[in-house]
Amino acid sequence: MNAPRHLTLRERIYEEIVRLIVVGDLPSGTPIDEKELTERLQVSRTPFREAIGTLAKEGLIEIKPYRGFFVRSFTRKEIDDLYELRKTLECFAIELAVPRMSDRDIAGLEKVLDAAVGALRNRDMETYGKRDREFHETIAERSENAALIETLSRLALQIQVCRTIANESREFAERAAKERDGILKALRARDAAAASALMRAHISDVQEAVLARLPKGMPER
Repeated sequence: MNAPRHLTLRERIYEEIVRLIVVGDLPSGTPIDEKELTERLQVSRTPFREAIGTLAKEGLIEIKPYRGFFVRSFTRKEIDDLYELRKTLECFAIELAVPRMSDRDIAGLEKVLDAAVGALRNRDMETYGKRDREFHETIAERSENAALIETLSRLALQIQVCRTIANESREFAERAAKERDGILKALRARDAAAASALMRAHISDVQEAVLARLPKGMPER
């Protein structure tokens, strides 16, 4: 497990399980083999179950009595609802963040977005997920609204689970690049209204792309 040394054992296990979910090694609805994973990670059951408990509270893992642990599965409506909520919260975050952003903040976001789009074009979904999350987390942090930051953090993890259900296409990568260029332009102009509108359009595009690529026969409710 390649994790920073300052993390606790439970946190390291948590991060590794999240990574396995995000890269698709543990797809939505998949049962989690506790014995196999504890042996693979060389950890005991106690910290493993503590990490599972945290993931369950955050909506990534389902604990089913007498059946075990499962990566959470989502219905179409649940995915649609997640993205609708995300649009509202992300737009609020960017409206609060824009007046607080420095030129250095915006330059940092530009580097993050360049890396995200490059990874998406190369089909490197693990790197794309990290950079995309970093972009949105940075904007949330600049909002300086603690409740909003916490809510978006939990929502981001569930969004990443949804993305393992539907891989983005090359065409989506090109659209994402253009959308992010527009968001950066609005940030440089310190135009909060434009940045918010562009963020809403970007998330709507992602929402449509994900819903369009969901497996046929996926439950509606």
